[in-house]
Amino acid sequence: MTKTPMGQLWAEETGTYWSSPSEATLAEVHPLLMAVLLMLPDHPDWSLYSVDVYDMGSGAPLGSFEIGFDPRSGRACGYFNAVGYEQLMSKPLWFNCSGDESGVIEGFYLLMRNAGHVQ
Repeated sequence: MTKTPMGQLWAEETGTYWSSPSEATLAEVHPLLMAVLLMLPDHPDWSLYSVDVYDMGSGAPLGSFEIGFDPRSGRACGYFNAVGYEQLMSKPLWFNCSGDESGVIEGFYLLMRNAGHVQ
């Protein structure tokens, strides 16, 4: 039984949430991101992460963030592989960030939010 008084509606949650980051391989990321990373001479030293992304209000899947990150330089390159779009992004997006994989994911999320792709 809920403790919400009768006649009062639950607050509607809005925003985006994602699963825990998992390590990915080049074969598992979007081909556009793979192509960019393969052009880098030091790509074997990069860390690759993937997270599933969801709408907070409905719980519906939005897609996945796939990100390559070089912790030494703080450079990262990400791609939003969105559900329902053949290709939402024309190319992966480069950005600078620091910290661990959670900080990298958060940085890419902020870029996607500012671009209007997620809430």
